[in-house]
Amino acid sequence: DTIGRFARALGDSNPLYSDPVYAKEGIYGGIVAPPLLECCICSTFIGGRMPRVRGISVYDGGTKWERFVPIRPGDFFTAQTEYLGVGEVKREEAGSRLLLRSHEIRLTNQTGALVSRLTARSLISCASPEKTGDVGSAVKKPAPESIAGKKHETTGSVIGKNVGSVPHLFSTRPRYSQEQLEAVGRNLDAQLRGDFRRGSDPRYWEDVQAGEALPEEVVGPYDESDGSALMAAIGAANAFATKWAAVRYRKGSGLIDPETGARRHPIDRHMSDAAARAQGLPRAVVSGVHSQALLAKLAGDWMGDAGFLCSLDCRCRRPLYFGDLSTQRGYVTGKSRNEKTGDCYVNLRLEGVRQDGVVHTEAEAVVRLPSR
Repeated sequence: DTIGRFARALGDSNPLYSDPVYAKEGIYGGIVAPPLLECCICSTFIGGRMPRVRGISVYDGGTKWERFVPIRPGDFFTAQTEYLGVGEVKREEAGSRLLLRSHEIRLTNQTGALVSRLTARSLISCASPEKTGDVGSAVKKPAPESIAGKKHETTGSVIGKNVGSVPHLFSTRPRYSQEQLEAVGRNLDAQLRGDFRRGSDPRYWEDVQAGEALPEEVVGPYDESDGSALMAAIGAANAFATKWAAVRYRKGSGLIDPETGARRHPIDRHMSDAAARAQGLPRAVVSGVHSQALLAKLAGDWMGDAGFLCSLDCRCRRPLYFGDLSTQRGYVTGKSRNEKTGDCYVNLRLEGVRQDGVVHTEAEAVVRLPSR
């Protein structure tokens, strides 16, 4: 069930993750999980205990996913977490600070095999006292990104060019032309047909060349259904009493619903524009792990069923907001062969790009491919 829910949360129709008859004929002899299913086993977003004061926010900085063996139905896991430290990224003259905190998570399965090693990174924004607002009110909203006020164009994208100005995109959900939506629909239709998916036809290492581009995959406009699918897959949300257990101790630093006056869980910024604005964001923001998993899907479709995603080192550079489109794209940067084992590897550069041309997530990937 977890494998199926996670695949659906990515819009991934690969039968390797759902059809036992199809999967039995493949290299693994059965169903395996999509890359980055690890986020359904343990959280890579480690908020930790913070001082109960206003002005501190934690964001996903991106995770390095190192994978060693496939995950199969019926596997169970032990997770070990090690704190790696925290460092200052930058300090503003007004006293605001940005910190980067890292943890390592090791997952072993029921046989004792190391399945994955994850280096999870969190960005901690610490606003100066004069910039924080009253509890329950939105923090003074600065320009959400250094690019505010500029216009951007996408290049080589099916989405199109000049999709309005950045302030418009941030304050409200963008309105797209019928031509743009039809282009997105054609790309989604192609994904459903498997046009971009190598599938059971092996992609051999010898046939890959540096500079080769991966087919672009488009998602969006991102909405509540997309966010709900992810939350159901990763089990990130709670309700009623268990939700209350998480929010009742946040007095003085918690999120207050602007309409009901009740406390809300900070995770609601990934589902509600109002909740996001109460935390100083322009509108609901996409979970960082969703953007990372979409890059893993792109790599998985390109490499085929016989390939294996060995590592994906992601960095969350800019927010992806509800209402945004995202184009996942990439290209081959190099290839190598391990002379001792004979294993053949390909290096990829991947990125998720918003409709305004801004890269919101980027990654370097290493995939293992079969050799002739």
